[in-house]
Amino acid sequence: MVLMAVLSTGLIYPPQDEDDDLEQQYTPVGSPAKAEQCFVQEHFTANNSLIFFISRKCTEVNYASILVVSNTETPLEPEILEEISKVEGAWQALTVIQDNRTQIPYSKVCTKNQGSCVPPTHSCSPEKVTGGLNLKSITFPIYSLASQIINLANILGGTVLGESMGLIQVLLQAKALRLQYYLKTGEGEENERSKAWMIHFLMKVGSLEQSLALKKIKVLYMTFQTTGI
Repeated sequence: MVLMAVLSTGLIYPPQDEDDDLEQQYTPVGSPAKAEQCFVQEHFTANNSLIFFISRKCTEVNYASILVVSNTETPLEPEILEEISKVEGAWQALTVIQDNRTQIPYSKVCTKNQGSCVPPTHSCSPEKVTGGLNLKSITFPIYSLASQIINLANILGGTVLGESMGLIQVLLQAKALRLQYYLKTGEGEENERSKAWMIHFLMKVGSLEQSLALKKIKVLYMTFQTTGI
């Protein structure tokens, strides 16, 4: 008990330059995990500033996530999709104004694919995934839309499934829709801008939700920094 008490005093003085770097805080120095991570980074490099793929990242990535829970059986109804679009538009319009009057809009911190912000479903926009779909025609977890394969397991939650069609099943209901937005993650100013935008998002998203007067959905949100409900 005395040894534990002495060792715990180190928690009083956490390193200030790594206050939110979980890998640095909890991964032992010289561990095999860090060596393997360096190997992957060295041999599987990618130009994330031009084409971003979360599957190619082997480190933590800044993100902002919105979970939409429908008050009805499914979030795929036109009225609910309209409210989801309002939520998306409102929070993507958020702009951080720093002390030096520098502005940081969402377009400055979002990960990009050939110059455009990567959509939350990573392959296409929510409107393309969900707009105008007939639930009876959707298969889960894999769905083919206009010859494009979409993994709905990362997008829809609270699902009720019907008959099996091999490795997939017919989707009967879906209670929730998740929108995951990845932000630029790196070193220096780029990373600091993303963190500033996430903090601003957490401070403003509650008031934005009230101003939109949502009737069909409930919105939960979180970022890499923290969680808000």
